[in-house]
Parts: sequence; C-alpha cells; structure tokens
Amino acid sequence: MFKQLATMAILFFAQAAYAEWIFVNKVDEFTDKQVRYAAYSDAEHRVQLSYEGKAVWVFISRKKIGTIEPNGLIEIRVDKNKPRVIDPVKSKQLEKLLGQSTFQWEPATVGFLLWHGAEEEGCGYIGELLQGQELKVRYQISSLERDTFSASLVGAKQIIVNGLGLTKCGQ
Repeated sequence: MFKQLATMAILFFAQAAYAEWIFVNKVDEFTDKQVRYAAYSDAEHRVQLSYEGKAVWVFISRKKIGTIEPNGLIEIRVDKNKPRVIDPVKSKQLEKLLGQSTFQWEPATVGFLLWHGAEEEGCGYIGELLQGQELKVRYQISSLERDTFSASLVGAKQIIVNGLGLTKCGQ
C-alpha cells in the first residue's frame, strides 16, 4: 500500500513539476526582430500567448496522439468567469468582414485572436488571466468527443506581463 501511494505521489509531483509557465524574450536570428511570448507547457498540451501584429493571440497545441477538430468549438475559461467560446466557422466569416485573420488551424494546434492588444483601451481577457488562478480549456477532437485540460495561473502573472511586454495591464 505504501509503495503504491509513494509511486502515485512521485508521478503526481513529476507531472506538476513539468507543467510550468515560461516567458521568452529573444531576437530572431533571421529577421533580427524581437520575439516575446509567454507559454504554458505540460506533458499533453502547450498554450502560448504572443503578439501577432498589434493583437494578442493564443495558440493551443495538443501533444497527444490525435488532432483538434478543424471546425470544432474551443472554450476557454478563467476561474468562475464567463467562458469564452471560439467558433471557427464564425471566425472565418469575421475574417472576411475584417480583412484580417482571426483564427488559424493545424491538426494539432489552433490559434485565435484573444485581445486587441491596446493597453490604453483596457486589459480585456488578458486582465482575467493576470488576476486568475486557473485557465480551463476545452476543445473538440471529433464531432462527438471533447478534450479538457487546466493550466494553473498561480505565479504566471509576471511571466505573462514579461512575455507580452505589458506596461499597464498587470502593474
């Protein structure tokens, strides 16, 4: 019994130790442009927050076998706040109206516009992330099946601020 509990504790802590937030601040060696982002990674998923142009995008990657449904809904929620639902079909319609991309899909990764990026106009969803304790994500892997995961936001505030180079939000 003790061996089973010890093994489970080791596996749990090994998984928890692997799951973490980091920020990257480097110069791209081919373009000489500054690259900054904040990312969460565990054994099964990766979440990246980064400026793409003037707006902040979130990229969610699945490391497990299988793909993300191309037209499946993606739901994100910080703590008990209202869930945000990203509908790829509606995003594609919005792209036509705006004349700019708002959603990207690859078999193991989805990316979508998260926040306008203008701190002087308010912190929006980034504000929820900076104040939150937990980010929950749910996405479709087929028309009938979903996958869900959580990322702790404890200790992530300064990493997100640094990764996005924020000067007002989170200060």
